[in-house]
Amino acid sequence: MSNLRRERTKEKLGFDTEKDIKRKEKAKKRAIDERGKQALRRSRIESHALYRTLVKGALGFDVVDALLGFLEVGGDFLSALSGLAYLYLSAFVVRSFRLSVAVFSVVVVDLLLGLVPVAGTVVDVLFCGNYINRSMIKGVVEGDGKTISRVNKVAVWGLLVAAALGYIVYLIVENIRR
Repeated sequence: MSNLRRERTKEKLGFDTEKDIKRKEKAKKRAIDERGKQALRRSRIESHALYRTLVKGALGFDVVDALLGFLEVGGDFLSALSGLAYLYLSAFVVRSFRLSVAVFSVVVVDLLLGLVPVAGTVVDVLFCGNYINRSMIKGVVEGDGKTISRVNKVAVWGLLVAAALGYIVYLIVENIRR
């Protein structure tokens, strides 16, 4: 209330120039337009059939992932297909590079953990990769700052691990050539 009185007093006394008033109105309009764009983007994503399916079915996909883990290597690759659906959603529907890197990192970790004989099956039951991907995608779409921060951290770590693994593969290939 005091800010409103202060603004009115400034206007009466002539402290605010017409330029200042136009600048403030333009900033308000820009903020309203930005909120409208964000709401439109969110509704576009939330109305997508793949988004609705993957958000509702994350826990089911993790159960299927655990059951397919009993098939050892083949089952783990089959269960990674649901992870590819989350990757498609993050890359082409949500259109976020960081989210895509984070989702890919979780899919790769889930796949690699599942490839470990016997223990991988147990870890598949405990590590719910699809649920993690679901929460990251949903948090980014809803604009949750805490989730976005977590996605950024996972993406950075994913890129670092990918670079390290790429370097290790390079060293192995170079040693084989010799």
